[in-house]
Amino acid sequence: MTRYLLRRLLSSAITITLMAVLVFFASRVLPGDPAVIRAGNDATPELIARIRAEHGLDLPLYEQFLNYIGGLLHGDLGTSVRTGNPVSSDLLTFLPATLELSLLAFVVAVLVGVTVGTVAAAKAGRWPDAAARGFTAVGGSMPSFWLALMAIFVLVYSLGLFPSPVGRLPLGTSAPPRHTGFLTIDALIAGDGALAASALAQLALPALLLGTLSSIALARITRTAMIDALSSSHARAARGLNLKRRHILFQEGFRNALPTIVTSMGFVAGHLIAGNIIVEQIFSWPGIGRYLSTAISQSDLDVVQGFVIVVGVSYVLINLVVDLLYVVSDPRIDLRRAG
Repeated sequence: MTRYLLRRLLSSAITITLMAVLVFFASRVLPGDPAVIRAGNDATPELIARIRAEHGLDLPLYEQFLNYIGGLLHGDLGTSVRTGNPVSSDLLTFLPATLELSLLAFVVAVLVGVTVGTVAAAKAGRWPDAAARGFTAVGGSMPSFWLALMAIFVLVYSLGLFPSPVGRLPLGTSAPPRHTGFLTIDALIAGDGALAASALAQLALPALLLGTLSSIALARITRTAMIDALSSSHARAARGLNLKRRHILFQEGFRNALPTIVTSMGFVAGHLIAGNIIVEQIFSWPGIGRYLSTAISQSDLDVVQGFVIVVGVSYVLINLVVDLLYVVSDPRIDLRRAG
């Protein structure tokens, strides 16, 4: 296990390094002069030259690359043109909002996706299976922005089941003292149950929407993995021994499908961190997705680079955890050949 973990750590470090190299050189071939963008509309040649010198943009490319890698090793992701703050500081400010939304959406995705997929496999060929396939087909074919807008129109303005999508707290409400960055937890730490309930109410609809959309792929994978497991020789033997249906479903089916389900859960977790830009924009959610969207519209190159690096590292770490869980969930894997 130790050798396997070391191999996975080494491959993860190589992946992150290659990603950083790719981000650097890709940003250098994009149109536009970063110094001109930083200087703004009223830039003078003197100001552009000074900005270029301050940020090392007048150095040879290899020196810029070495400075860039050195900055990454020290946590320096550059400076935002829009806010004037270090990108790493801005990301740490906005990241808790994204994580709070993503964690609750992940719980929803797992509960819905695994449940729908398991029921569909257990009732393969019958109406629950048809309903599950209809759910994944319809949900997967609709644009996420349209579903978000329809959810707001119907559930917020027509039925009044959820509060207006104005961010993490209702308008005019002050945030609790920051401890974790998760407003629901910080409000409970401050002993303000009403504020925690308000924060949870604002969080509920975007998390339900994002989680339900993310559950579609998980439901499909769970159904396929469960059907394969229930068709195995072990499951057929269990049915031949007249074992209970529940035992066959969970011991022979779900247990053997678990490694595949765990792997797909890792993809869902990565997608929730990186792919909730549209939901954050529509719900005015102040997370890193909305931060990136604003940066792109204003050609804030350092923010885009920093976002790609942070999300890429998150994906690598999530895949590392998934690989370890995969090994734990399936003792049959030969660690000498894995990884």
